[in-house]
Amino acid sequence: MARPKRSPNSHQLRLRALPHFARMRREEPFREADKADWQAAADRIAGPAGWYSVAGTHADWDCKLIHFATAAEAEAMQRWIAEAGIETRPVPGAYQGPQLGVAGAGVTKV
Repeated sequence: MARPKRSPNSHQLRLRALPHFARMRREEPFREADKADWQAAADRIAGPAGWYSVAGTHADWDCKLIHFATAAEAEAMQRWIAEAGIETRPVPGAYQGPQLGVAGAGVTKV
């Protein structure tokens, strides 16, 4: 009996197509403006479809890995990370807006 062919793993195919990466060492979340800033830098370097970001694993557990097709693009992004200081920017603050109540209890102020 023939086994059915498995569908390709699109994540793994993307990582194979973009073998070079830049490391961004940071455990805390980014502010939305900072996230947009590094994504815009990656777009300028490789175009909107020319990069792919994943959380680091194993030895790079505290990193965000930004994959590129060429070593020159990865080096340019690594230089931008160092020059922009994005790894040391402050984390987002606590939410200061109104909190929704539960089961119709209304809105509360913090």
